[in-house]
Amino acid sequence: MAIEIVDFDEAYQHYRNALVSLHYSAWGGLDDLTAALRARRSGFPFAPYLGLYAREDNALLSAVFVSHYPVTTPDGPETVAGIELVMTRPDATRRGLAGQLLREVHRREQTAGPRLSLLCTGRSNLAYELYLKLGYQDIFTPRAALRYIDRPTTTVFPTIRVRRVRTRDALALARVHRRTNAGALGFARRDPRSFRTRFLSGAVAVRNLLVAERHGRVEGYATLEPHLSWSRAAEVIAPTSDVRAALMARLERESKGRWLAFGSEWFSGDDDPELIRYTPLLPSYSVMMACPLAPSLRRRNLYRWFRSGGKPFACQLLDMF
Repeated sequence: MAIEIVDFDEAYQHYRNALVSLHYSAWGGLDDLTAALRARRSGFPFAPYLGLYAREDNALLSAVFVSHYPVTTPDGPETVAGIELVMTRPDATRRGLAGQLLREVHRREQTAGPRLSLLCTGRSNLAYELYLKLGYQDIFTPRAALRYIDRPTTTVFPTIRVRRVRTRDALALARVHRRTNAGALGFARRDPRSFRTRFLSGAVAVRNLLVAERHGRVEGYATLEPHLSWSRAAEVIAPTSDVRAALMARLERESKGRWLAFGSEWFSGDDDPELIRYTPLLPSYSVMMACPLAPSLRRRNLYRWFRSGGKPFACQLLDMF
């Protein structure tokens, strides 16, 4: 039987067992697909079809999910297609199924209007070569720094209070993110609903997010994921040095006796004083890639284009979908 492409809703309704089996065999776990439906109902910007599946007989062999993200380009704000959860069943690899699904995504998105398709992967992944053949280019590689926290910072900031986030802080977090990244290209802004839908879907656990406030006003935030022997601050957003330092002090206190790992793109630069006590910045495993869907972009070096005019490229780890 020829391969047929079906969207998420059809797969979820008619081939649910095969859908769950595909996710389990590809990722080694059971994805909470009801969370995706709940996030879509809450306004998370999935593509109308949410995802595409390659079906043969009654088996689902490969899949890809698609979201829409606001990005600031040198031509102004626009919406791009974000490729997520590319997967193929182990017994169906090397049949070109992922490439077939991605070409269909490109066709649909080009018709719908987005000029770019973005995805995140690792350069050592086998899929990296496929993405290059489909026209994707590297546009961003995050860097990481880390330090073992045996003596946390003890500096006190009397005007700044760092506390756990509340769901009602979502809009304030989006405002701080936008203010901190003002004038940058790339992921300089987020949909105002972004944080709330991330909380509701479970993509960001409320217990893993800290807020810095001054006189009751949210001035910055940081994520912190604690593990047995290390913690990760996936994103630290703070427009001023004192807020940045207050967040760092709290992150170190909560990471005492563990390694604390974080990146640099959301600080004031590679020479930020908050980084001096950490290891030299290292390139991470991940890379963000972009594929031009519009003919006007196909001959451009997208890495240089996203940094034209000397503007920085904003991309925090919560943007690495």
